[in-house]
Amino acid sequence: MPRQANTHLLQRRMNAMLALWSLACLCFLALPRCEAQNLVPNPSFEEREGDCDSLQCCFNVGSRPLHWYSWLNSPDYFNACVPGLGLDSLVDVPQNGWSFQYPWDGDAYVGMVAYYGGESYREYVGTELNDPMQIGCTYQLRFRTSPANNGNYWLISGSTACNNLGMLFTTHSNAWYGITGPDFPFRNYAHLRTTLPVTDTTAWTLVEGTFVADSTYQYLVLGNFFPDSLTTAIQLDDADPWYGVSYYLIDGVEVVPLDQGCNGLGLQENRSDEGPDIQWADGRIQIRWYGEGYSAEVMDALGRDVGRLHSSGAWMDMPQPSVGGMYYLRLQGKGKQHVVKFVVW
Repeated sequence: MPRQANTHLLQRRMNAMLALWSLACLCFLALPRCEAQNLVPNPSFEEREGDCDSLQCCFNVGSRPLHWYSWLNSPDYFNACVPGLGLDSLVDVPQNGWSFQYPWDGDAYVGMVAYYGGESYREYVGTELNDPMQIGCTYQLRFRTSPANNGNYWLISGSTACNNLGMLFTTHSNAWYGITGPDFPFRNYAHLRTTLPVTDTTAWTLVEGTFVADSTYQYLVLGNFFPDSLTTAIQLDDADPWYGVSYYLIDGVEVVPLDQGCNGLGLQENRSDEGPDIQWADGRIQIRWYGEGYSAEVMDALGRDVGRLHSSGAWMDMPQPSVGGMYYLRLQGKGKQHVVKFVVW
C-alpha cells in the first residue's frame, strides 16, 4: 500500500477531528435489579453524554456515550438521533462517515480503528465497571462487532478486516476526559479477542468467551492491543488504492458473573423483613417468604415456563432446572412480586 495514500487518509481523519471539537438484565415492570447483572454500564451505548444536536465525531466532549471515554486517540460514537444531513451524517445511523450499518440493539454503537497498516495507529474506548471483578469468579464476556464498509467520508472503499479485536480488563483507568490523554502501549494480550478477522459487513458477529478473574479488575477497554507484526489484516474488496485501514463497529457489550456469590449472583441485594429469603443448595431452590401464601415460577432466558409451585405458608423447596443456562425466578404474593436472575452452571 502506498505510504502517501495511507498518510493522506490519516490526515483527513485528524482534520475532521480538529474541525468538530459526544443485555442489561431483563426484569419485570419496575422490579428490583437482577442479581446476575451485566457489569458494563450503558452496554449498548444508548445513553448520551450530550444532546443529539451537537453530536460530533471523535469522542469529543459531549459527543460520547455516557460512562464511556476514549482511552487512546479518537474513536467515534454513532447515534440515529442525529438530525439533518451534511457533516452530521459522519456520526449518523445507519449511514455515517465510516460505514452503513444498523445497530445490533437500540439506536447507537461505537467504532474504532483496529489496524492502520504501516502506522501502528489504534483507537480504544473504555469504561469503569459497575462493580469490580472478584478474584476466582468466572465471567461471561460478549460483544458484537461488524467491520466498517461503505462509509461516506473516511472509508468509502478499500475496506480491511483484521483479527485481535477484543476486550481487556485493567485495574487503572486511561480515560481521556478531554481531547488528549496518556498513551496506552500495546499489551500483546487480551482477555477476549478475535483470533481470525471478522469479515461479515452486513450482520453483527458475536464474540464471546469465559474468563476467571485473577485480579480485582475495575475497568474495561475495547480495541486491538497487539502490534501490526502480530495482527493479520486482509482486504475486503478490490478497491484501488487499498488503504489498509481496519475499522470496527461495536455494540452490546456484556460482562456477566456466572458463579453464585460473585457480584451478587444468587444473593439478596436488599433483604428486608418483607422480602423473600432465597438460597441455592444441592440443586434445590429454598425459599422463605412470610405472608398469606405465594407462587414461584422459573423461566428460561426466553421467558418460557420451566417450573412452577405454590405455597400456602412461608416455606417452599423446588428443584433447579437440570439444563445449564440463565433463568429467572419470579415470586408472586398478594400485591407484591420479586424477581431474581440466576445461572445454572
